[in-house]
Amino acid sequence: MADRNDLPLSEDASTRLVPWIVGVMAYLAALAFAAALMLSNIASEWSQGLEGSLTVQVPVAEGDKADVTDSRIVSAVRILLKTEGVESARPIPLAEIAEMLEPWLGTGAGTSDLPLPRVIDVQLHEGANVDLDELSRKLEATVPGISLESHEQWRNTLLVLFRSVEFVAILIILLISTVTLAAIVFTTRSVLAVHYEIVEVLHLIGAQDTYVADQFQKHAFRMSLKGSIGGTASALATILGIALLTNDLETSLLPPTTLAYWHWLLLAMLPIGESYGAMLTARFTILRALRRMS
Repeated sequence: MADRNDLPLSEDASTRLVPWIVGVMAYLAALAFAAALMLSNIASEWSQGLEGSLTVQVPVAEGDKADVTDSRIVSAVRILLKTEGVESARPIPLAEIAEMLEPWLGTGAGTSDLPLPRVIDVQLHEGANVDLDELSRKLEATVPGISLESHEQWRNTLLVLFRSVEFVAILIILLISTVTLAAIVFTTRSVLAVHYEIVEVLHLIGAQDTYVADQFQKHAFRMSLKGSIGGTASALATILGIALLTNDLETSLLPPTTLAYWHWLLLAMLPIGESYGAMLTARFTILRALRRMS
């Protein structure tokens, strides 16, 4: 009896819009989920890139000769390498600084005429605890005007921003899921009201409530699967389109909008999860309604 289909649910006009509703909600949920995964990726990459690193800026006054600037850089590097916990101190060449400034100054702008500060990239040993105030005082005593940046405050602010946006994305997913399940509940109730007489006949010939619920949950699963596959596929196409459009832009202007392979697998599995959620919602709704009817 479980394999029979005694309720003409597929012919019900009231359920024709359900796949479209589920599809739109699945599209929005997949986009929000992908955005949360991308933000998590960006936050992790930027946090790892800034963790355990310092930046030292050696000011260059207008009219300073190259040998004077190089001497100040060498003095700063010596102090840094003598500091316990410092793994390396690399002066960044002017050509590399010019490349970083290219998106703002343009390729034709020369940096040799600009009083750009020289930058030293400092890497710390893992777990090193460096007294930054003491190190800053030593550097200032040897090279006046030098500055030391640990990036900690900026990194923490950035992480709070990303985590907040992630929380909003997750909240949007929960709201979309709630609206979708509510639509399934209302549709299931309306379909049950339409087929009330048939359900009564099934009860008279010995059908159990679980059998009737099976009829509805299978129909809800099929409708949701059809809609969620279409919505998720559209969302994946949208994400790929955005990735292709931003691929040609300078990476220094925008963070990388990429997903790991397992992120794509999670997105591809969304229709299954959404369909089972709709199926269980329909089953719970029908069983509760039937208990009230008996």
